[in-house]
Amino acid sequence: MKITTFAALAVVTAAVAGGAYWATQQRDAMVADPWTKQALYPGLVERLNDVTSLRVATQADGPLTMTKGADGWTLAEKNGYAVDFSKVRQTLVELASLETLEPKTQKPENFSALSVEDVAAPEGTTTRSISVTAKAGDTVLADLLVGRTRPKDVGAGVFVRKNGENQAWLANGSYQPNQKALQWLDRNVVNIDSRRVRTVVVTHPDGDTFTVAKPEIGSEDMAYGSPVPEGLEPKPVHEMNNMASVTDFLILEDVRPASEIDWGVPQVVSTYETYDGVLLTVTAVKAGDQTWVRAAATTSAQADGIDAFIAEHKGKDSSTGRIADQFLSADAAANAVETINKRLENWAYRLTDYKSGKVTQRSADMLQAFGKGK
Repeated sequence: MKITTFAALAVVTAAVAGGAYWATQQRDAMVADPWTKQALYPGLVERLNDVTSLRVATQADGPLTMTKGADGWTLAEKNGYAVDFSKVRQTLVELASLETLEPKTQKPENFSALSVEDVAAPEGTTTRSISVTAKAGDTVLADLLVGRTRPKDVGAGVFVRKNGENQAWLANGSYQPNQKALQWLDRNVVNIDSRRVRTVVVTHPDGDTFTVAKPEIGSEDMAYGSPVPEGLEPKPVHEMNNMASVTDFLILEDVRPASEIDWGVPQVVSTYETYDGVLLTVTAVKAGDQTWVRAAATTSAQADGIDAFIAEHKGKDSSTGRIADQFLSADAAANAVETINKRLENWAYRLTDYKSGKVTQRSADMLQAFGKGK
């Protein structure tokens, strides 16, 4: 090859390479290389603590709007009831962790195949897409449509599209934010360990009432404490213990302002008194075919001998030791009452069917024909 020809080829090659580099730089300035794995929302990880609102919307379940306030996160569609922050955190972390694996369609007519259509789809059409919007004040940090996931046997991933853009992507992971209000709420109503409970009393408006109680501090089992009609006997001890376990992880199935419930109808009142000085009162009423309750706590006198029991048994690897470990000091019990009332004040709860049945139990439900258990 002649030197002049090589030189000329080099000039042409340099010119082509220079032009290609310039074109690449211009392209990269406008849009990142779609084939390069990259964060869907660069910089979002560093701004997660700035997020003040999270909105999740679907066509089927509507919008859910979570907002950060002075006392934590709340859900607007449930009248500002408390949200489980761990679920907000998980959703935001997963959102910030999304990375593009490869570009998919840019054609709106193909969005439905990936379930990344606009949530506000035209009338008569159905979409399963999930809209997720995270804001810091009025600043939108992420605004995404989440579609269906791809099966693991074909590579896994989730289809997404940024709101307002036509480019759909396959992203890493299997991101599917919760779509129902109950999945976001802090479902814990109250949690008083049943080992602390010494007496349960249930009273109906027609006068039917019964009591179950532990005979002494350190007892593991409850006993029926009301008069037993002739020919009957209390049901087995596990039925008595079930009454004390009502306060163990009492969770909600729904919640609404107490003012929306008619409390003037007949009420069933159940009380749960602990050895260490907490008295929880649960009031239940019927609203249609559902049972709704409200609850409040007060301090009560600590059981005689509780300090000596704690001193003797606390920390020991025994049944009485584990019971003693649950008891609160008088100051801690008073603080627990304050915390319970702050959380439950002004709210009405629909409980699980099982626990709704327990807080409305009748004396007849606690008894059986004499000798049946033998």
